[in-house]
Amino acid sequence: MKKYLPAKTIVALALMAGSQFALANTVVTLGDQDFADGATPAVGPFTTAGLGEPAPFGPFIGGDSDTGSNFSASWTFSYGAIADTILGGSLILGIYDHESAATGNQVASFTVNGVDLTSALNTLFESHGGASKEDNVYTLTLPSSTFAGLASGTVNVSLSLAGPGLGLFGETTFNGAGLDFSTLDIATAVPEPLTSTLLLLGVPAVLAAARRKMA
Repeated sequence: MKKYLPAKTIVALALMAGSQFALANTVVTLGDQDFADGATPAVGPFTTAGLGEPAPFGPFIGGDSDTGSNFSASWTFSYGAIADTILGGSLILGIYDHESAATGNQVASFTVNGVDLTSALNTLFESHGGASKEDNVYTLTLPSSTFAGLASGTVNVSLSLAGPGLGLFGETTFNGAGLDFSTLDIATAVPEPLTSTLLLLGVPAVLAAARRKMA
């Protein structure tokens, strides 16, 4: 007659197996967060606060006008390659005067290591903030399609905006903006050697105790 391990023993084994990993985060920030979400500094104070920060963070790029150019910039996060399993990631973006309150969608293109996330960022822009001369902070959850790129240790982000912007007399053809800061946060599962050793020692003991009880 076959005998089976009781449910509580199976649960104990499952808990032991699941405890061999710890969560860790790789966090890289470019630029300084000079303004809180919803702050409304004038263009001068915004650019002054960003002096000395690495490009493209700090200066106002493009212009809210009928002649000129839209905001367009790219930046790169560099860190050590990640060998552990990536569980998730997020990109936090502080952006000033992007004016999603104007007609239409203001994100012309947005990519992370070539993965097109334009629609996802547009959704965030349209759901919160975006008034003229307003600084807004957005957190974008990165899809699994970006994980291979995250593991490489180099992440290239590219953002271009589209008009209309918001000028003194209403909507304008072009839309300028400024980057306050950007943070990349990657969550990984890191093996715990000590716990793994305890697992190897503990499983036989649990099994032996279970067998004695069933005998």
